[in-house]
Amino acid sequence: MKRWTGWQNWVVVAAGAYTLLAMTWTNALGYSNGYMMTGGIALIVIGAVNLAAPGMPVAEWIQVAVAALVVASPWMGSFASGMHGVAWNTWIPGVVALVASAMAIQPAMKSYREHHPVGSV
Repeated sequence: MKRWTGWQNWVVVAAGAYTLLAMTWTNALGYSNGYMMTGGIALIVIGAVNLAAPGMPVAEWIQVAVAALVVASPWMGSFASGMHGVAWNTWIPGVVALVASAMAIQPAMKSYREHHPVGSV
């Protein structure tokens, strides 16, 4: 894998940007802005890390965990039932990031194995 070419990680960065920007057109409810801002920034950062340094399966798994937390954030922040528009603007990019992250694990593992063969130190 070459740097800055993993489409899956670009999708994660875009999902993070959408989550972050969605705060501007949704009405805040409870801690929704904090969760959306934190989740959006976290997706952008981990996506950029995976773009800059591809072939690290651990970082891809961290990206999966961050995306899952973004999906869960409306329930964690208690804004899932109050205003569904705010929650949907978190769930949809979170699920997109989760699927893209899961799709990036296999190529990262393949790249890692190519550069770190078994038995080499």
